[in-house]
Amino acid sequence: MNTEILINSSLVTHDGYRESYEFVLDEKMHVVECVKIDPFSQTIISPVEDAAVALDGLLFELNHVRVNPRVDNTHIISCLTKALENIGVKVKNTPHYNDMATTYKPLGEISDNVRFYLNTKTEVVFLSPATRPKLVSVENKPADTTQ
Repeated sequence: MNTEILINSSLVTHDGYRESYEFVLDEKMHVVECVKIDPFSQTIISPVEDAAVALDGLLFELNHVRVNPRVDNTHIISCLTKALENIGVKVKNTPHYNDMATTYKPLGEISDNVRFYLNTKTEVVFLSPATRPKLVSVENKPADTTQ
């Protein structure tokens, strides 16, 4: 039984330049390993040490997942599927466990784009438009010192 899954993602930026990263996640959706893929040579990868600190404040978009073709991936796929369903993303057409190793989409088809960030404990926090998140601006007013 496989307890790790690899997710390929792109860094979300305001200028559209999207660097690629790959994260190995355990069954609790914690980052076990992370690498940055060179945008000009897809064969050059650089390990990201202390991912929670190095990637603090960055937002990523899920591109695809990969599994170990030599083992049963049912459990780890189920863990990722549950994490996505918790944010309102539907997973359809999940392949039979015998087909997971040979299919291009071992997770199946997801209903929405999925973005995520890492918290300080290296947990992946998934976000989706399905939950209708809203960006709220908070204005800091100076404290009243006339008392």
